Amino acid sequence: MFFISFLKYLRGYLVIYLSGYAPERFLNMCGKRDILIWNLKSVENGYQFCMSVDAYKSLHPILRKTKTRAKIIKKVGIPFYLFRYRKRKVFVIGMILFFCLLIYVSGFVWNIEIIGNSYLSDDTVIHFLEEEGADFGTSISKINCAELEEKLRSTYPEVIWASVKIYGTKMTIELQESLLADEFYQLDSDEISDIIAAKDGVITDMITRHGTPLVSVGSNVKKGEVLVSGELIIYNDYGENIDYLYETADADIIAQVQYEYSDKISKKYQDKDYFEEEKMNYVLQIGDIFIHNPFWKAPESLYDCSEENVQLCFGENYYFPIYLRKITYYPYKIVEKEYTEEEVTKLAENHYVKYLKKLEEKGIQIIQKNVMIKKVGYSYLVTGSITARESIVSYQPTVTRNTDYTEGNIENESD
Repeated sequence: MFFISFLKYLRGYLVIYLSGYAPERFLNMCGKRDILIWNLKSVENGYQFCMSVDAYKSLHPILRKTKTRAKIIKKVGIPFYLFRYRKRKVFVIGMILFFCLLIYVSGFVWNIEIIGNSYLSDDTVIHFLEEEGADFGTSISKINCAELEEKLRSTYPEVIWASVKIYGTKMTIELQESLLADEFYQLDSDEISDIIAAKDGVITDMITRHGTPLVSVGSNVKKGEVLVSGELIIYNDYGENIDYLYETADADIIAQVQYEYSDKISKKYQDKDYFEEEKMNYVLQIGDIFIHNPFWKAPESLYDCSEENVQLCFGENYYFPIYLRKITYYPYKIVEKEYTEEEVTKLAENHYVKYLKKLEEKGIQIIQKNVMIKKVGYSYLVTGSITARESIVSYQPTVTRNTDYTEGNIENESD
């Protein structure tokens, strides 16, 4: 749609006011003769629409037959603009060069949109594109989307699906990641390992698939204690130990664990007092060139600032390396304040809720929690304990004995 509008503007067109005896018949005859009309709307005593210059030149016989009149009320487009400034040759040449430059830079990527990433940050994906030579300012003709998709999946195991598309000067990267916890531990398939306790706790649920369990439900275990051994002892019919087999231990082990919570909040604190209205500055960026306001002077006091960037864009997907940066400054001074008991209670509660939320995001089930606030001097001490249920599975290499073994099932050697 943008291209069609741009081509019409490039060729030039007319805005026509139609009036007279039979304007509806005029429109029907234009349709039969394939004369293009757009932006048609009803106005007082007639119609208004747009059409090309060539189409307007062919209207005379239709106007005569339908006893209507067509009046040009506006001329739109590059040809009329150039004609208006035909005596200003430098200006016209500058405009032509400007449009040539726009056409040239439209062959590069100037905007990158990343969708669906959670574990991978935007900076990580941008760094990957830089290493692959497909970042900002790269020629579109040099980018192989299918190859980028394959390298994204092979470089980052957490990416299970990737799509790279280019629309105009905008590259869109859409990702789907596997739903693995942050602390997921992927064991080397060739490594023989024991399962050990990741922390102290009391085992509440246990399902063993491979290995020899050394504890059971109800056992009180310590951090680092072996829970399931990767060693299997082979006995003969007389109960004698004749061999050892080794495999990677595999089990689901849930334990009840304790977390100790502590938080200290000072009664006195420093705050910002914003004493002036915010001040704004604008910077124009063209590629790597920054054009600053020569009359701007930053506040002499302390200040916070925020920045908004607007990138030049035609339509939805045609971005160009031209930015207008709006920087807002908020001057302030530091003042000393004190919390009231009500404010301390609310602040401590917020900290505590955030701590519990982080535990729950890791898949930890909260069973019981207790917390108390105590004033100590000019501070408030928040202490408490949290009882929770979580997986305590961790791994360590199995210590093997000096004996030959075959991993897997024992063949029946009995006659």
